[in-house]
Amino acid sequence: MSKKYGGDTANAESNDDEPAYVQSVAPDPRRLDPLDNPRIQEEGCDAITSEKKYYVFSDVPNGAVFIKRNLTPSEYIVARWNGELVIPDMLMERMKNEAATIRYIQSNTTIPTPNIRCAFEDHGRYYIITDIVPGVTLAEVPEEKRSIVIEELQGYISQMHALKSKVIGGVLGSVILPHRFRKFLPGSKIPRFREAQTAQFVMCHNDLSQHNIIVDEVTLKINAILDWEYAGFFPPEFDGAFYLRPGPSAALEGEVNDVQDLLQVLEQWKI
Repeated sequence: MSKKYGGDTANAESNDDEPAYVQSVAPDPRRLDPLDNPRIQEEGCDAITSEKKYYVFSDVPNGAVFIKRNLTPSEYIVARWNGELVIPDMLMERMKNEAATIRYIQSNTTIPTPNIRCAFEDHGRYYIITDIVPGVTLAEVPEEKRSIVIEELQGYISQMHALKSKVIGGVLGSVILPHRFRKFLPGSKIPRFREAQTAQFVMCHNDLSQHNIIVDEVTLKINAILDWEYAGFFPPEFDGAFYLRPGPSAALEGEVNDVQDLLQVLEQWKI
């Protein structure tokens, strides 16, 4: 039976993988609101992580919807391993970038993406509401059939990389580096970059893992590419081919870690 996907709970990163259960977080003076705030999984809430809450609602007009929103400061968790407050890096910017990028991709390519019903900010919470995408992840497709999907995917990647810019960054202007850069260059330390003389930076997804590619398990056609929050215009080598194997959009054991080399590429564009 097909599964249905609406967003990035299918591929939670290492800093975004708290289990989805009711959890009361201890008070912490570094929060804007120091009072204890239960991380309640209310009706309709499908998951809670260290960055976001996710909701699925089936009994709504025009089909089921998937909703995700950022956590507010009073909902942040305190890490069990070091007692530090887990503050999501550039999360509001990432969520706004995702909504804007999906709309940009829909306007300029034939790449299938989730249909956004609406995206908005309300009292420090940013919501993205999409139709749920039916299908299975590429990781769930039998290995002997994945090459069919990858061939179609590479056509979409060519369309994406044909979109170019003279400046590094997302369609809204923020520079959001891929997740694998976070411990080397967090958002607070990202430098400014100069403009190129020609449009040589290409649109990169920057999180193109098998878990973010949703496939019709019968026809093997791609129903949607998910999770565009790290997308933007970058040198083309930033868009690693992580979709060729199961796993996250980062080097696994035995693979070459490209982050240091890519940081050197960025160095030449610093102001």
